[in-house]
Amino acid sequence: MSVAVIVLTPIVAAKLVFDATSYTGSEPVNEPWVQSSMEFVTWNGEKWTGWVRSEGFELRPQNEGRWSQHSNSMLAFMDWEGAPWQVRIDGDSFLLAHHGDWQGHTERAMAIHYRDWQGRNQLRTLAQLKR
Repeated sequence: MSVAVIVLTPIVAAKLVFDATSYTGSEPVNEPWVQSSMEFVTWNGEKWTGWVRSEGFELRPQNEGRWSQHSNSMLAFMDWEGAPWQVRIDGDSFLLAHHGDWQGHTERAMAIHYRDWQGRNQLRTLAQLKR
């Protein structure tokens, strides 16, 4: 076996483990199994990284000159269709409000369906986001 094969085999295997792809309709969805955060786009187009700690969201902006890292009970994101949502943690699932309208219809979900920084459809569960 050549040195290149020995060196590249673990790298290729790690990439395959990192992204498991599911098909939900017409587009594939990336589900990273070894990542405990999400890179998402907010309603105003800003890029953030979020994860769960102590039943709340920890949020870190990509643009640190304009925003700062902070904790929040809610996270605002764009879904797969480009619609704005807010999400809260409710026990072992998520509670979602379209346009952040918590007085209107809300939905319970086991995963957040969001668009990442590159505009790809992503999926994260509460277990995946906990640190």
